[in-house]
Amino acid sequence: MITATAAEAAKHDLTVVLVNKAWDTIVTDPRGTQQRLVAALVATGKPVVVVAVRDPYDIAYLPGVTTYLATYSYTRAAMDALVRSLHGELSPRGRLPVTIPTAEGAGTVLYPYGHGLTW
Repeated sequence: MITATAAEAAKHDLTVVLVNKAWDTIVTDPRGTQQRLVAALVATGKPVVVVAVRDPYDIAYLPGVTTYLATYSYTRAAMDALVRSLHGELSPRGRLPVTIPTAEGAGTVLYPYGHGLTW
């Protein structure tokens, strides 16, 4: 399924993929399917936008991702705001309410509390 999805994505100019606790390979995604899917999409060489719809920690487990948003929710309002952001109708803004450690942990910070970018 991942191979077929990546092959289909490679036919397009851009892929937007939503992830939900991709970092949790113990309970939520024990087979690491989300991480493997994102890696396959990135490997196509086409632009990939990854959207974390629950919390921002997934980025530490998705190497190669250069465009990443966190909505902190998958409610209709959050998805509407996401679509409007992707279409350039509004500019996302905000700051991390947490520190994001690297996947390896050991106290190494990937993004500090308060980090944020806009476009």
